[in-house]
Amino acid sequence: MYYRNNKLIIPETINELHQTVLKNPHYVFFAGGTYLMKRHSLYPSTSSQRIISLEMIKDLFEVTRNLKHVEVGSMVTTNKLLEIGTLAFNNLLLDTLSNTATHIVRNQITIGGALATNNIRFSLPGTLSCMDASVELIDLSKTKIISKIIPIEKLYKNDELLLEEGTLIKKIIIPLKTYNFERFYCVGDPIKDPTSTVIFAFRANINQTLLNNIKLSITFPTAGIHISTVIPSELDGVQIPIIPKNAISISKKLVIELEKNMTGVTPLQKERAKRIIQSILYQITPSKKFIDKIE
Repeated sequence: MYYRNNKLIIPETINELHQTVLKNPHYVFFAGGTYLMKRHSLYPSTSSQRIISLEMIKDLFEVTRNLKHVEVGSMVTTNKLLEIGTLAFNNLLLDTLSNTATHIVRNQITIGGALATNNIRFSLPGTLSCMDASVELIDLSKTKIISKIIPIEKLYKNDELLLEEGTLIKKIIIPLKTYNFERFYCVGDPIKDPTSTVIFAFRANINQTLLNNIKLSITFPTAGIHISTVIPSELDGVQIPIIPKNAISISKKLVIELEKNMTGVTPLQKERAKRIIQSILYQITPSKKFIDKIE
């Protein structure tokens, strides 16, 4: 471990990080910096708060894969995940990553930082939730390091980040599940106009002319992430293609679900969510193999 100055501490292992947290009760973690650097009160700062940089902890940069899932260290950047590409990930995640900021900014955005932003939700948490991903958290505030694994969505409650002080996201665990229909949409600009932006992640399997295994996550940047239960129950086992009348009916049920379960969602966001789900439903068609068979 070393000090770059009297404010910046750079541990080189998880154990050093643990000791640093115990010795410095007033601190802030520094990862890629895309969130902290735009907040003048955090870095650089004349306050008593110390900066703990994670840039030298190798465990947080690892990416491993087995037959069931990929484990991604929290300091891996979004560009690095795009470089790994289809060797490990599906189109839903890759579309989400490629639609996140610019190439230059993606070099700085860490996957852990994207999940642990306090006041706003961007596209990555919703997509990972749609993929049934989970996170390994390590609690560094106790004399002994404690770790636990929870689903991504358990990090949040509406617009609130539930990550406790002294807790760090060590890695993200992404299941390798195959879906033959996936869509990602971001309508609006989550940075410039978050109260009108809607971010959709949708997955389903098409088995000949039937839908199953439906997952839908909708992100409203300032209101939070909504994991729909209505849409999967409405669509599970449904015959496709879905006629426009039924698509409209399903979209209206989605709006009712949002009104019951989400606060802070604007009328424009509700309308956009309704239109997006209609568009997705119109795109769902029988698999090509089945069409070829009946022809």
